[in-house]
Amino acid sequence: MLFSSIPFLYTFLPCVLILYFLVPGWLKNTVLLLSSLFFYAWGEPRFVVFMVIAIVQGYVFGLLAEKFRDRPKRAKLCLWASAVVSLGLLGYCKYADFFISGFNTLTGLSLPLLHVALPIGISFYTFQTMSYTIDVYRGDAKVQNNIISFGAYVALFPQLIAGPIVRYQTIADQVDERVHSFDKFGEGAKRFICGLGKKVLLANNIGLLWDTISKTEISNLSVLSAWLGIFAFAFQIYFDFSGYSDMAIGLSRFFGFDFKPNFDHPYTATSVQDFWIKWHISLSQWFRDYLYIPLGGNRVDKNTYIRNIFIVWFCTGLWHGANWTFILWGLYYGCLLLLEKFFLREKLEKLPKPISHIYTLLVILIGWVFFMSSNITTAFSTLGKMISIGTTTFANNQAKFMLKSYFLLFILAILLSTKVYDKIQIFVYNQYKMKAVYTTWTIYIILIIVCIAFIVGGTYHSFLYFAF
Repeated sequence: MLFSSIPFLYTFLPCVLILYFLVPGWLKNTVLLLSSLFFYAWGEPRFVVFMVIAIVQGYVFGLLAEKFRDRPKRAKLCLWASAVVSLGLLGYCKYADFFISGFNTLTGLSLPLLHVALPIGISFYTFQTMSYTIDVYRGDAKVQNNIISFGAYVALFPQLIAGPIVRYQTIADQVDERVHSFDKFGEGAKRFICGLGKKVLLANNIGLLWDTISKTEISNLSVLSAWLGIFAFAFQIYFDFSGYSDMAIGLSRFFGFDFKPNFDHPYTATSVQDFWIKWHISLSQWFRDYLYIPLGGNRVDKNTYIRNIFIVWFCTGLWHGANWTFILWGLYYGCLLLLEKFFLREKLEKLPKPISHIYTLLVILIGWVFFMSSNITTAFSTLGKMISIGTTTFANNQAKFMLKSYFLLFILAILLSTKVYDKIQIFVYNQYKMKAVYTTWTIYIILIIVCIAFIVGGTYHSFLYFAF
């Protein structure tokens, strides 16, 4: 079930909200857990088993880690057992065939592939469960004694299928006791509508361009077609994922939770490091706190630091998918971060911001080529087309037509991926106060009506992060 679907907007969400606010406080987490499991089971009921396993093992091993706090070896054993189960679930569902294929290639054997279907959102909820047991083991979070409350945290439907990755320690108090108010509900509604607009009006429409170009034989692409394709993909994945994150944050406020932002205008970055501070913030922080820092962080010698960077970014790439293109994408960013740290940082800081911004956008777009490609050969072929290798045509008729058709949408996407809209909002509110409030709500009401019209009449509803 998608947030941007009629069943969710007209049936599931209203029913859950009504039931949630009708029941007494002690039953609210039960409503959230059951409704979340139903939400998850909507597409593939059998995948609920993996969710239940993740909940039960995280709850049990969290209790045991707390029980054996005075016995460090036993507590660590519980931590590792939880990590093995979580990573085992993720590995079996997401990477089994990838590793079998790799083993067959290395050995010349022909072991049969398992063809395991990937449960939606498993990368997110397994990481959340791991963060809980690690935080309990470290003493950074109190153990949750109520399995219903813990289950509601793991399975919470607003962030279930696409994040953000919500660490338990950040919302531990909210799990047991939350504040509900009309102001918070209203802020949640605005955030949800903004996210819905990003997804339905921007991501879906510009995604049509990327879908068309991705289905075109590379040999038939012109230089302009290749660039239009990568720009379209860059905007689609941003508005797709940031839109879903905004919807998740908005929905969470309906139920009294306060999730942290997951994106902060990443395409305004002036360095690769800056980009990763602003893009998929919850994932970056997860790898920082649970992998990079335990490896020693930057408080190590140069060689160890380089090793740590490559380990972290290998894992980051692999987390995104079972394909060598994702691994190459991760290592690509690892190399760029090392290059900036040891050679480019001071130079970038001295450059005019427009120049450093152009550099950052260029390396981001190159990175998306690896990310979006089905294999490494396709990735390098696409890069070749972008710099006129393998083609003598700069712009064929198809490219010219697509540029004319999507020009205004590209302009809108560029403006809305910056802070221009935020600054306009602040200016209008400061100038007109209450008139601005009424005007803002009018705009939001019109926006959701337009979104619903596009949902009903649209045929393209792809969501890129379902693959992760």
